[in-house]
Amino acid sequence: MKFKILHLFPDLLDQYFDSGNILCMRKRLEWRGIDCEVVAVRRDDPIADLSDVDVILIGGGGDNEQLYVC
Repeated sequence: MKFKILHLFPDLLDQYFDSGNILCMRKRLEWRGIDCEVVAVRRDDPIADLSDVDVILIGGGGDNEQLYVC
C-alpha cells in the first residue's frame, strides 16, 4: 500500500510551516509500515491526476499569495 499526498503550492502557501503537517503524516505512516509519496505542485506546474491522491494539503499564505493561486 502506498499513501499519496499532494502538496499544492508549497512555494507560495507555507506561511505557517504547513509542510510540517506533511512531515508528521509521513512519520505516522512510517510507524505503521505504510509507504508514503509526496508530490509537490508549485506555481505554473500542471496539476497531476488526482484520482490516486489520498490527501491534498493546501497551506496558508498571505493575501497576495492566496489571490495568486485562486
